Amino acid sequence: MHAPGSGVSRGCGMRQRALACVLVAAACGGASQSNVRPLGGILTVAPATLDFGDVALGREQTHRVVLRNTGLVSMTVGQLAQFADPAFEVKGLPATLGPGSAVDVAVRYRPPGLGTHERMLQIVTDSPASNGADVDLRGHAVRGLATLSGDSFDFGPVVVNETATQDLLVTNGDGRAETAITVAPPLDKGVFSVDPGGEQILPSQQSIVVRLQFRPDRLGSFSSAIPITPCPTCSPRSITLTGKGVDKLLLVQPETLDFGELRLAAEATQPFTVTNISKGPVAIEAIALAGSADLTAALDGGQPPRTLAPGETIGGTARFHAQNLGAQQAQASLRASDGGPGILSLTGTGIGPVLQALPKSLFVGATALGTTRTAPVTVTNVGVDPKNVVPLVLTGVWIDGNDGTWAVQGGAMTVGPPGANIDLRVSFTPITTGMSHATLVIESNDGLHPHLEVPLAAIGRDLLPCKLAVLPGNPVDFGAQRVFVPIVEGYELVNQTADDCIVGEPEIVSGAPEFRWPGGIVPSGRTLPPGKRMSVRLEFMASQARTYSGAVRFYVSNRSAPTITVNLAASADASCFFVTPPTVGFGATILGCGIADHFAYAVNHCTFPVTITQVDTTGAPFSASAPVPIKVQPGTHADIPVSYRPPSVGDDVGAVRVWTDMRKEPFQSGITGGAQSAETIVDQWDQSTPKIDMLIVIDNSGSMSEEQKALAQNLDRLWNRIAIANADYHIAVTTTGMYPYTSGFEHCPGGAEGGEAGRFFPVNNERPRLLTPQTPDVRNVLFANTNVGLCSYDERFLDPVLAALTDPLISSTKAPGTPWPNDGNAGFLRDDARLALLAVSDADDANDVVSPAPVSDYVRRLVQVKKGALDLISFAGIVPLQSCKTAEGIGARYMEIARQLNGHLEDICDLGNFGTLLESSLGNLLLPLTSFPLSALPKDPQSIAVTVNGAPATQWTYDAGSNRIVFPASAVPPPGAHITARYEPACL
Repeated sequence: MHAPGSGVSRGCGMRQRALACVLVAAACGGASQSNVRPLGGILTVAPATLDFGDVALGREQTHRVVLRNTGLVSMTVGQLAQFADPAFEVKGLPATLGPGSAVDVAVRYRPPGLGTHERMLQIVTDSPASNGADVDLRGHAVRGLATLSGDSFDFGPVVVNETATQDLLVTNGDGRAETAITVAPPLDKGVFSVDPGGEQILPSQQSIVVRLQFRPDRLGSFSSAIPITPCPTCSPRSITLTGKGVDKLLLVQPETLDFGELRLAAEATQPFTVTNISKGPVAIEAIALAGSADLTAALDGGQPPRTLAPGETIGGTARFHAQNLGAQQAQASLRASDGGPGILSLTGTGIGPVLQALPKSLFVGATALGTTRTAPVTVTNVGVDPKNVVPLVLTGVWIDGNDGTWAVQGGAMTVGPPGANIDLRVSFTPITTGMSHATLVIESNDGLHPHLEVPLAAIGRDLLPCKLAVLPGNPVDFGAQRVFVPIVEGYELVNQTADDCIVGEPEIVSGAPEFRWPGGIVPSGRTLPPGKRMSVRLEFMASQARTYSGAVRFYVSNRSAPTITVNLAASADASCFFVTPPTVGFGATILGCGIADHFAYAVNHCTFPVTITQVDTTGAPFSASAPVPIKVQPGTHADIPVSYRPPSVGDDVGAVRVWTDMRKEPFQSGITGGAQSAETIVDQWDQSTPKIDMLIVIDNSGSMSEEQKALAQNLDRLWNRIAIANADYHIAVTTTGMYPYTSGFEHCPGGAEGGEAGRFFPVNNERPRLLTPQTPDVRNVLFANTNVGLCSYDERFLDPVLAALTDPLISSTKAPGTPWPNDGNAGFLRDDARLALLAVSDADDANDVVSPAPVSDYVRRLVQVKKGALDLISFAGIVPLQSCKTAEGIGARYMEIARQLNGHLEDICDLGNFGTLLESSLGNLLLPLTSFPLSALPKDPQSIAVTVNGAPATQWTYDAGSNRIVFPASAVPPPGAHITARYEPACL
């Protein structure tokens, strides 16, 4: 064979070498034909064959050939001039070799293409004694292509700011040639990295490890590439790198389990799985549960710690044991050895009937032999039943321990859906004197409390038939009154019997809501000794100009006439002449102390004079006089002094009447008063569970979209807190809007176009507006009422609150001058309840008002709503406390409101934590009573002696402004506590 492209055959080379020898001999003067050997250098070559073996294309190798002169004469050594080959290159020739010397000739092999290369290196000399030499050159060109262990590397999920490593193995297995690879840096150097990088020499049949690293700096998916050149003449090869930055390596599926609605006391389970999504082992170290104890989760097959191999999945079981009413939420947190915990959110709703019986124990009271006195135990379904499929059903009602004197309507009966109630009329008919005890037993389909007992007590007394005088007469005539102006009058009962007379609790049997109990408090029954008296006060307020009638009924200890009915009458008009104030109140007075006269005022708003022809009262102990006739000119008034001279201890009620030349019926105002003995007074109270009148004021401006959405999503937190408190509540919602807004594209629901102006939402009465525990489906109605819309622009808090809680709205069933028939707020406020105010707004109070009145002006008027008892007003606000993108400024006025009302604020900017904000706010609103009113002014407040459950109490103060004893938050008597205050009364 011959080297490719050499063009010189081995035979031709021999002829040329011989020719060269001839030339050398001629130069020496010819050659003798004898056998004498001429002198010259002798060339030896080692090695005679030079085999480069496999060489990678694009690389080269150089070997040495040693030329040695073993002769006695110097000689010049060269190569045949025609030697030229792109694969082989010879360096070091020509060279002169002295006797015995040697020279290294470098032969480099750089293959121009794949395949085998051969060539004869022909060496010539000028020595007559040497024929030169041939060196056989051989080489084989290979690609030199290194193999890679992969084209793509997926690191999978890796915790942010942690480093994951994978190895790329690069192997030189292409022939037996050394090769070179080049590792370029990754395209995304900030997240991916390689080591080693750059050019790397890889011997034949050897491997190197290129370490790949992934360190995510944020959550999300990442991808990059590493260009690797696997041989000297190869194009770069892209190695794909992918990975995902995560905060946890445990995947819980499903992430949320909703058990839906489950009957109370029932239990349900659902499976879930936990998967290690990483490339390495991860241990589940513990499971932490937070939230409702009704919801739990556990791993199948044993509790943590549990180690999961890469990609391993294990199962678990979540359990909902419905022990609480309403929406329940919990979270199972699976703590991991690496990364954040796996999270499983659990929800479920406990539904079904829940029986509430009030009172919890019933004292029917003293009852005369031969009469029957009844009192109700009100059974209410306070459960949750969104689909109204599980009504409360009483499966049995009876009296245990009955001695024959007790009776109740027994048997099975259906109460109805949530909010429905029935009265179980318990009757007591004593046959002997003395105390009688029994137990009312109620069995129902209440899953948690299927058996309920209500202790009963009553006293049998042997009494003469009771004869009562009703003063000033029956019916009680409230006279003609102005529309929407409340007046308090009533009647007095005097015992005309020579024995005690038992009077039961009065009941308004007709005429409501215009006739109602002042302050929402039903008067208590009592036992009247002979000649003693008691008064029953009623409030009347007309909603339109017409006549009204009603009736009050109550028990008396008279077997032949065990009930008495007092009829009620009134009328209303829009007269321009009237008597004010509607009720002249003397308050509590002390017998023997001088009582100053009060005044009624006959006011003439007519365009003509009015003559007063007569002035009187409905009778003792009140009196009024004036020098009649009195001509009252237009725009003026006449003073009418009213005197109060109580003859004995007790409450008194009456009316002052003014006759005129306008009509035959008198104009009148009510009169109230009360007299107490100058001896020591003992006031007594029983602390209730939280009794609150809660007004929620929600911003309905266009910027409240996110905040209202957060409120709607977390209303269960609000409801659960109310349910846990077991509060006796009145709840109403109004908005921050004082004026309707109809110019925008958005229209608010409820009928007022965003301008509720203190009226409870919705003013069109499409749903109940004043919510109580007896309101049907009260939870869902409350949720619906908080959806006040986004349409207004006028964001206020104090203005709508004062409008909602003061006249005319608070005492009216109908707001004056509006088109809606029943948009007043009457019945919301109760004298013996806490007033709780909750604001939800992304702007400050009166945000767009140029010069709003000082906060102190509003607070002063608010305190008067609770008759000076500042401690009975609770305030909380979820309002902007800092600048943020979802708020309109900072709530500086809200901060001042909270300061003056000792309230509590949360930051509405924290939308992601809205449920906690609601719970925290309500925790400051759902409080029991902290103060109690004295029935008279104490002579020496320092000498008031207070007890709680019979034990002396020292942690209280006396508030002279409201005449109440006030407990600090740290010492509030618990529900059910009995409180007394003993003191000497002072003259006014």
